[in-house]
Amino acid sequence: MEHVATAKCLTLATAAQAARFVAIARNPKLGPVSYEETGPRRRACATPPYVCCTYTAIAATCPETCRFRYAGCYAEAGFTKFLARKLDSAAVGLSPEDVILQEVREINDAFGGGRVPQDGARGGRDLRLHVCGDVGSAAGAGMLAKVAKRWDDRDGGAVWTPTHRWQEIPRRTWGDRISVLASVEVPQEIGLARSRGYPAVIVVEAFPNGAKAFHLPGSRAQIIPCPAQTRPGTTCIRCRLCLDRDLLKIGAAIGLLTHGPGRAAANAALRSSRRRGSAATASSGERSCPHHAEDATDILLAGDVVDGEGTYGSSPRAAGRGV
Repeated sequence: MEHVATAKCLTLATAAQAARFVAIARNPKLGPVSYEETGPRRRACATPPYVCCTYTAIAATCPETCRFRYAGCYAEAGFTKFLARKLDSAAVGLSPEDVILQEVREINDAFGGGRVPQDGARGGRDLRLHVCGDVGSAAGAGMLAKVAKRWDDRDGGAVWTPTHRWQEIPRRTWGDRISVLASVEVPQEIGLARSRGYPAVIVVEAFPNGAKAFHLPGSRAQIIPCPAQTRPGTTCIRCRLCLDRDLLKIGAAIGLLTHGPGRAAANAALRSSRRRGSAATASSGERSCPHHAEDATDILLAGDVVDGEGTYGSSPRAAGRGV
């Protein structure tokens, strides 16, 4: 029997240990929310369409090479830090594979192991993996590939995630049911990620052209500012650039602003990384290309791409999941 939300502020989360599955996310970037006044603070309440998400222990799954680890990571600040600390404490003594196995079990057991509720943006609820945390190894990515296929078989929506492990894990390991974006901070890494089959999301301090696409020296890619950060009311499950679009085909990357209480530290980490340059990735051959014939933002806003709901996604759910 499908789960039906009986309270507008309901968020379901299983009693996870080092991984947690949330059946109805209250993250205003992922899906729509309303706000209620609860004393001195406002409380975010999920509203349809709903989206699911997972969290995993940062200490066990995120690479030491992540430039934001303990240096501005949004998940280590604000309200998320309390959950992140609990997950990290639970992960002591566990391997990355142990943590991902917990995540897999959480996802498979959700909704009684049956059909995913059909109250998502396009039917079954979409699933965002790793709001905090990552995958620790190729073995973990392989486990997630299988659980994503089962999610699809259960009539779930799109599954998507960023990863800092793109240099270690071949894209094919993730399978074709997850849209996986390489999380990068240096422009040259966009081309390197592309050569490995990954579209990229690059963290930046500012969007120089507002909501319009822009370029960074060291990369040919047009960088599309995250619409959830530039267009009021837009959420991930409405935009769907990261969920469904073939970003490699259109030669685009997603730009994501540093955000949250740790933004100043994250900006400092970015500047440090870019001062050092990226000698290890310069061999990718990427060069700045400031004059594309068309702006990727305009392409995505064209009528042949934007659907009747005003979203950016292409019609086939798996359009952006090719290896």
